[in-house]
Amino acid sequence: MNSQKGMATLAVVSGILLIVALFAVSVANSGLADVKKTQNQILDAKQRASAKAGLDCAIAVFEQNELNPNDADFSDSEFDECEGSSGSLITVIGSESPWLLSSSVGYASSKIVIQAGGATAAAFKTSGSLVVEGGNDWAPAKGNKIGAVGGVDTYECIAIIAGGDVTIDVGAAKFTSDLQGEKEKCGDSFSTYIPENSNPITNNFELDILHGQENINVFEEFFDVPRAEWENVKKTFDKVLVTGSAQTDKDKVSECGADIKTLLESNDANSVWVEGDCYLQGLSGGGDANKPALIVVKNGVVGAKTAFTFNGSILQFSIGHSESNVAHSWGAYKKTDGTNHIMCNDGAMKSLCDELKHLYEDDASKWGKLPFYFHGSFESAGQYLLDVPDSVSRVRGSFKPKYNGDSENPSSGGAPKLVKGSIHDF
Repeated sequence: MNSQKGMATLAVVSGILLIVALFAVSVANSGLADVKKTQNQILDAKQRASAKAGLDCAIAVFEQNELNPNDADFSDSEFDECEGSSGSLITVIGSESPWLLSSSVGYASSKIVIQAGGATAAAFKTSGSLVVEGGNDWAPAKGNKIGAVGGVDTYECIAIIAGGDVTIDVGAAKFTSDLQGEKEKCGDSFSTYIPENSNPITNNFELDILHGQENINVFEEFFDVPRAEWENVKKTFDKVLVTGSAQTDKDKVSECGADIKTLLESNDANSVWVEGDCYLQGLSGGGDANKPALIVVKNGVVGAKTAFTFNGSILQFSIGHSESNVAHSWGAYKKTDGTNHIMCNDGAMKSLCDELKHLYEDDASKWGKLPFYFHGSFESAGQYLLDVPDSVSRVRGSFKPKYNGDSENPSSGGAPKLVKGSIHDF
């Protein structure tokens, strides 16, 4: 009996010891698991922090050095210093836009999207057609790097983009389009040269002059806002100038350029929105080369004559503006004596209208398609942009537009940009 009690006591004690032992093992394992889990969390946090630090460094290098994954000499080695300081592996993933700029350490990675800029940039861009007459010396927009020849970097260049036709008639002068730096030039197929006394050329140029481009929405490409939402863009401008019609508001239109220049110089304004027609002559000499201005002209014709210089960009657009409104702005009207000859009213554009009369004679269809006409010596540092479909703009004389990538263009001339808000951590 005592033996049975002893065995029972031993069994109970053994059971208790077993439970205690199992509990001890469980506690020990739990502790080890917590330690391991903590170690993993620390390692994960460390890797994530290193990957994020590498990406932050890579972003800074990308923006400061204006890197372009499309450039022939682009390499991930651009980020070697970032890899060394953060212990991460930095690569650009993808063969074309959009790319991923990735920084990874172990199982952790941090990435941001690189997107090719909105619209391809050009010194002159129009949704319509363009006729250029006389001697021209263009400094086009610089695109992707092609390579290097004799210590000189060569690039894809764009001088003109048109939705319609491009015609160049040099007369006794010549036409050139090339980058002006000593260490950079346009590639062989991206630099148009037309010698003196050549016959007029239409749609037969190098790749720096593009014609017949479909679906050009100049306003939207520039502001990243549909043209129908122009009022939202207008609210962002420093100053608004209302000029009206060249016929009914002659003085306001004649002084349009001078008034813009005054606003730029005296009110610390760098963007001016114009409602109506604008005779640009008084704007000559305006704009700051270090901070190019932006002028927008809505539903108005723009003209200028003789010498003209300007540091900045000008964008013209129309919405609900008919061809009859355009012809009226130039001052063209048909005589009522049965001849239908076109004459010029004494409006703000009278001197230009008289010139156009010799060009267009009595062809009424051409007057209503002309949003921009310049005759003289024109030198600019920026862009000239026209969002007037089915239009035909004309330039006569000495035209020397110089693309300036620092002008206020949110689409940044097609240069690849890091997409804000696109960073993802894994």
